[in-house]
Amino acid sequence: MQRDMRRKIQGFMARAETLKAVASPAGRVHQPHAPSRPHSKTRATNPTLAHAVLDDVLETAPDVRWGDIAGLDDAKQMLQEAVVLPLLRPDLFTGLRAAPKGALLFGPPGTGKTMLAKAVATESHATFFSVTASTLTSKWVGEGEKLVRALFDMARELQPSVIFLDEIDSLLSIRSAGEHDAARRLKNEFLIQLDGVGSSSEDRILVLGATNLPHDLDEAIVRRLEKRVYVPLPDEAARKYLIGHLLRPHKHSLTDRDIAAVAAATDQYSGSDIKNVCKEAAMGPLRSLGDRLKCAAVDDVRPITRADFTDALARTSPSVSRESLRRLSEWNARGHTSV
Repeated sequence: MQRDMRRKIQGFMARAETLKAVASPAGRVHQPHAPSRPHSKTRATNPTLAHAVLDDVLETAPDVRWGDIAGLDDAKQMLQEAVVLPLLRPDLFTGLRAAPKGALLFGPPGTGKTMLAKAVATESHATFFSVTASTLTSKWVGEGEKLVRALFDMARELQPSVIFLDEIDSLLSIRSAGEHDAARRLKNEFLIQLDGVGSSSEDRILVLGATNLPHDLDEAIVRRLEKRVYVPLPDEAARKYLIGHLLRPHKHSLTDRDIAAVAAATDQYSGSDIKNVCKEAAMGPLRSLGDRLKCAAVDDVRPITRADFTDALARTSPSVSRESLRRLSEWNARGHTSV
């Protein structure tokens, strides 16, 4: 797969460089000998911007699978049926069964939305493009809409492709009369490209957004992200699995009942919060060494105990406020979600 991707990238870049070589300073293309036309969907791609997509956006091997994600069974099942299988078998998923061109993962921070997006790309053998607001608005000031076009051109060239827009609300928030012209052009270009993806039955491209603030998204974007999946805080079973998974590489004395008790005590904690609790608990044995830490042998470090978790929970609070959860639940309840 990697060899095939490299071959496609080399072909894409060769076409882009050919266009640059034959373009006049005024931007027109000289055709004295009627040269053969490159791929119609990559004709206008600037080689510099294509390289930017390769360097800053393309992630060649996310290597995350469904089994690597604790819990979220409903979200995984929906994404498998609505996105992964149609990308793998476009011949079966046609008409009403066709894959959506856009999907939105929304929920509290730290719940695994990015992991889900990477798993979609891995399970569907798709090229993964990871886009953040800083990529488009900071490093390429004034070139955002051109970079968006180059991104979609390359996604078509390397399809099946997943274009992941992390914190999509910072890119495609509700439009206002006073917003900067560059931001407005960027949003308009995204809308144009999303519509373009939806107009071709041959394209196998998924635009997958993730946000903690779905209520800040422009309604035009929400409409185009047909599949909307609420990614909630982990339930008790998922929290127990995650704690056991994080403890596995370490020496500890916690029983299964102890781990279950810690899981019960972490209600309202996100996955990243639970990881912070486990990291804090893992520091307990090192702190207990005191001044002996600098010269202690590895075998001198005691196992992590239930008491370490009690201390860690006293030091670590949930990062998601009840008000944030309330707003997400309200947005979910208004019928915006598919799960």
